[in-house]
Amino acid sequence: MYLGGLTNFFLQSSSRLQDQTPLVSSAAKTKLGFLWDEVAPAKQLEWHPCFREFQCARLQVPMDWQGTSTEADRTVELAVIKVEATVPVTHPSYGGAVVLNPGGPGGSGIGQVLRGGYSVRTILSAGPGADSETAKHFDIISFDPRGVNNTRPMLTCFPNHLEAAAYSLVEQAYGMIDSSDTSFDNLWAGKRAVAEGCSKRAAEEGIGKHMSTAPVARDIVEIFERHGEWREKEGQRLLRSMFKAPSDEKEAIVTRTAYRPGKEMVQYWGISYGTILGATLSAMFPERVHRAVLDGVADSHDYMAGGWTTNLQDTDMTFAKLAEYCYDGGMQNCAIWHEDGPAVIAINVATTISHLREHPVSVPGDETHGPALVTYDDLKTLIREIVYKPLLEFPFTAQVLHELSQGNGSSLASWSRSQRPGLGEPLSEQCLKDGPYSPACFQAPGSTDYFATEGIACSDGPGDRLSQTKEEYREYASSLIAQSSLIGASWASIQLPCTAWHARPHWRYEGNFQSKTTHPVLFAGNTIDPVTPLANAFRMAKGFEGAGVLHQDSEGHGTTAGLSLCSGKSIREYFQTGTLPGKEGGLDDWAGMGALCEQDRKPFDGYDGNGDVPELPEGETDKALWEAWVGLNRVWP
Repeated sequence: MYLGGLTNFFLQSSSRLQDQTPLVSSAAKTKLGFLWDEVAPAKQLEWHPCFREFQCARLQVPMDWQGTSTEADRTVELAVIKVEATVPVTHPSYGGAVVLNPGGPGGSGIGQVLRGGYSVRTILSAGPGADSETAKHFDIISFDPRGVNNTRPMLTCFPNHLEAAAYSLVEQAYGMIDSSDTSFDNLWAGKRAVAEGCSKRAAEEGIGKHMSTAPVARDIVEIFERHGEWREKEGQRLLRSMFKAPSDEKEAIVTRTAYRPGKEMVQYWGISYGTILGATLSAMFPERVHRAVLDGVADSHDYMAGGWTTNLQDTDMTFAKLAEYCYDGGMQNCAIWHEDGPAVIAINVATTISHLREHPVSVPGDETHGPALVTYDDLKTLIREIVYKPLLEFPFTAQVLHELSQGNGSSLASWSRSQRPGLGEPLSEQCLKDGPYSPACFQAPGSTDYFATEGIACSDGPGDRLSQTKEEYREYASSLIAQSSLIGASWASIQLPCTAWHARPHWRYEGNFQSKTTHPVLFAGNTIDPVTPLANAFRMAKGFEGAGVLHQDSEGHGTTAGLSLCSGKSIREYFQTGTLPGKEGGLDDWAGMGALCEQDRKPFDGYDGNGDVPELPEGETDKALWEAWVGLNRVWP
């Protein structure tokens, strides 16, 4: 949600083009035949086959890492998933694990790996022609953070999925924070009503006090500790079948796979809010950081201060590029093309958007759906989503705008209908048995209670927001709307629950995001990112000694929003050798500098996100890397 692109309780992505692989609920058997709650939690990583081609574990960690709260004797059971490396741990090229985080806060790492884990493995692991002496192949791991989805305890703000869906429908009816004379008042009262009761319950149950970013960063360190422990055991298991191997080879394997208690190194790729988690991890445990890519960089200082005010500086530029790309793409690729050029296209778009505010469009019913009404709010909600992925979504957006300009709201109505939370199945017998607020009562595949986002974000920010008045928040909302006419109103509601979120964190990071990591961090961002401006990457890089910046010349949220083999190669090379892009000769005087990667495809150039993988760019040969990057473009963020 928000930074990571999640939309509501039931949809992990609103993109009409994205793979809708569910964030599989553990409250009921799914068609994939795996039930999280049937796996016994353990203090070690005990892997079980899951979802046909993955490995899953439930890792038990302390709820209170510091052991000084009333929850000192309680635990959290992290849902963890893995794509196994293409080589065994005994192989010289085995490079260990890389942990991913999809953003949010509150995004599901399980869903992230189900959608794109194999593509990530291809991107990060050694490709064709790699030096056999330095080539590395990685396990790809992620997890559902505290309070989220398949991890237990799960933070729930509604008794069951039916009540959650009903609330969501009512909230959608309120509109955005500036939609009408009453929308702000309704949202202020409604979101605070949920937050107040939920946060108090979460605090009483314990999890509400242990969901901030700091303990999650410590959880990542623990995952690597337990992975090191597993690596050693796995190495010993495989050695027992290598009785013919020379003794020196066996000794080398023992050395390579040996568990190093307290010294296992972290390798990490975080996107959006995942950059806040990664920056916190790098600042708190700099001696553990071996590789860290922070992609689509949020300003951690602003986030921890509860501001969310350094996100929208470039948002409206994203939409301005629509007219430019449309004109370049031509009439055959862009439904709103005009022969008089980008300026006229931009004016026509603005006119269409403005006209819809006062003139909603009715859509007659058909054999499948009843009549509908599409409004300015519906269009703004669509825009809120498509600016994350212009390469994929601009053609559809142009079609919607063209139809609206002709008084036709069919495509927008269909899209809006797909965003509504369905009521799903009736309450299960297990839900009735376990009672309200239990995980069993959220049985629809992928049904997660989005207030886990608030449980994290409100914990990370300062507690003084509880005293923020309604008028003070109205002024704050107005300042965000002034930053972005496109999504400012949507963004302005993110922090509203924090004005009534009473659960305060037992452990909150309050540092300055400055450290010298064991190996320099790589920050990455796009020329125009709608919610994490490129300037944030350079700002955050200044705090981490020797850090580099990868600048991808494209639009959208995170590097995978565009198609750039240069970026894919750069990120691979960083994980393979530690080389920062553009700095082949070493790391001296690197901080503050950036390396530029061009994009290989542009919106309206004929690229079809629903079609076949496009041909390799001219002069390129690594087909597997290209297909993997295209795969992530279609399913992330």
